[in-house]
Amino acid sequence: MISRLNLRNFDDDGTAPTDNPEVTADEEIAARIAKAHKQGHIEGYLTGADAGRAEMAKTMEKAQTEMVETLSQELARLAVAAEQRHEALVAQVVGFTLQTCEIIFPEIIERMSAERVRKTAMKSLKMAIGSSRIRVRLSPATLAEIGPELRMQAARHQCDHALELQADPDLHAGDARMEWDHGSLDYGFQKICDRLLAELRDTHKRAIDAQKDKDGHGQA
Repeated sequence: MISRLNLRNFDDDGTAPTDNPEVTADEEIAARIAKAHKQGHIEGYLTGADAGRAEMAKTMEKAQTEMVETLSQELARLAVAAEQRHEALVAQVVGFTLQTCEIIFPEIIERMSAERVRKTAMKSLKMAIGSSRIRVRLSPATLAEIGPELRMQAARHQCDHALELQADPDLHAGDARMEWDHGSLDYGFQKICDRLLAELRDTHKRAIDAQKDKDGHGQA
């Protein structure tokens, strides 16, 4: 039997490199294990980083979705609030206008009714030129104020022979009733003002009701 012969140098202090194949194999295995461990650590780190980035992206996407939803809700709230403020402003403006007109309209009627009737009657008199009969009814006060001018205007248009002026105590200052061959006029300055006041009152009521409805829905 032939056995392996190991030669040993007794002068060697152990610092010199060895050519022992067993030692070399052990060191190579240890190096590979360390490399594999390091590579595994790196791959684990990268995998964890990818997972972290994915989670962060998911979190950011959720935050953006929540932010957009919150912003949409806020814009809707602002739109409703703006509409309510607009309706409240309309109600306030119409209310102020109504109060002002209710105060000044009686004075306007008193001061301007005769002038408005005069202008309206003069225009109607021109349309009645050539008629065989032009009948004009006015309140006594209005007839006393504008009657002479109406007669002069009729004479200027050569229809004074057809003009009939009458005082009607049932008419208010600012009222005029005219009839001629092919037309008629029923004018009332006070009725016009009353109609405007009625429209303002109705508009104001609708604005107030709309505001109450909005407030009621908002509290429900």
